[in-house]
Amino acid sequence: MEWFIIGAGLGGAGFWFASWANAKTISIKWYVWIVVVLAVLMATLTAMDYNTLILEMEPVAAGAILWLFGGPALLLALIAVGLVWWQRGNKNQP
Repeated sequence: MEWFIIGAGLGGAGFWFASWANAKTISIKWYVWIVVVLAVLMATLTAMDYNTLILEMEPVAAGAILWLFGGPALLLALIAVGLVWWQRGNKNQP
């Protein structure tokens, strides 16, 4: 049940973000959405695996999961933010 609530929250947050970007006239390209979806999926996988490994009393493996899946998820999120920021900056250029 908790994963349904998390999924509904993520879907609501995504809908809110898309509406906010549209209201602010921020153009987000299709490939940025793919990067965002991959980042969210990897972050969700990281949270799920970390929680499971902590419950199984495997703290070393849980720490490894944070590095192996959490690091790339954070990197993808930063890439998505950077792409949107770069596109907005280049829109004002001739």
